[in-house]
Amino acid sequence: MSRTGQRYKDVLLALATVQIYGEKLGRLQMQKLVYLVDSLSLLWGLLSPAPGFQTYKHGPYDPAIQNAIDVLTFRGAINIVSSEVKPDGSLIALYEISDTGIEIVRRMKNNSHFSERASLYETISNHVSQRGWGKLRDLVYSEATYIGKKADGWGTSLNTNSLLSNDSLRTLLEFNDLVRDRSLKLGRENLTSIFFRVLDNYLSVAQGQG
Repeated sequence: MSRTGQRYKDVLLALATVQIYGEKLGRLQMQKLVYLVDSLSLLWGLLSPAPGFQTYKHGPYDPAIQNAIDVLTFRGAINIVSSEVKPDGSLIALYEISDTGIEIVRRMKNNSHFSERASLYETISNHVSQRGWGKLRDLVYSEATYIGKKADGWGTSLNTNSLLSNDSLRTLLEFNDLVRDRSLKLGRENLTSIFFRVLDNYLSVAQGQG
């Protein structure tokens, strides 16, 4: 399957999940929500499409996601809720999942792999919702792997599928080393909560220095 094909499920799962919160996503919001999912995929025993995200002017970016959005819109799996052409000719649009897309997601969840990824989307979306969807960009900009690579300029790979390059995941797993009883390891839900607290703390410090 092509990378765009692999990203179909991410776009559909993202829009199906945020619909629960009454939210719709623009192109850049979609990129950022999927990036958070990619950042924690290994924690949930999943791999993300490779090569995946790279640094870009508006944060982590994977062109395959935009390609997937375009294809799914054409096929009627997602709808454009609103759109606006900016003075520079670029398009701003908000997307939501269609009834056709919802049916596709329902069928996808019968597959254990897709079901696990859907669970990850639900967990991450819950944490984002608690903080407010308007903070999605700031949360991504506070993620350790992105922070470490953005100084290298646009087009730098953000490989989240390896502990050697996924700084956030490596930090999270170190929390288990702090548990005195080795038989009591922090589960993925608890580590995800810690992940967001780390983002909160970094954002708080960054804003305090601004």
